[in-house]
Amino acid sequence: MSDYKKMMGFIDKKTSKKDSKPKVNEVLNSVKKEFGDLNESLTWNNRKFGERLPTMEDYQEAHDKKNMQEGPAYEYKKDLKNIDKSYKLHAKSVLNFYEKLRKKGLDKEASALLDTYKKNYVTFKKQYDKIVSKLL
Repeated sequence: MSDYKKMMGFIDKKTSKKDSKPKVNEVLNSVKKEFGDLNESLTWNNRKFGERLPTMEDYQEAHDKKNMQEGPAYEYKKDLKNIDKSYKLHAKSVLNFYEKLRKKGLDKEASALLDTYKKNYVTFKKQYDKIVSKLL
């Protein structure tokens, strides 16, 4: 090393090369671990010359057929809809009748009607909703 480098404070460093380790792609490894390796040969090996290429809809249909498990929701749909519809109609009718009684000056009877409605029918609706949520 020359004198001016020593005067400036540069010291003679012996450089040693470190052996670099190959980098590991942690994201790719975690995806492979979670979903498995990509196997494209399943699609291409079974295809004969001239056949059309599979589309996303083909895979979706195959997946839907494989995982088709219909529960009771389909069977209960019409009945549940009728019950909900009649509940709304009943509630509306009771409240209209309540308003008419109040307008006529029958506050005592109107409040008694509303109290019994709340006690019985609202508690029924809550229980009904719990049962339906468990079924579906």
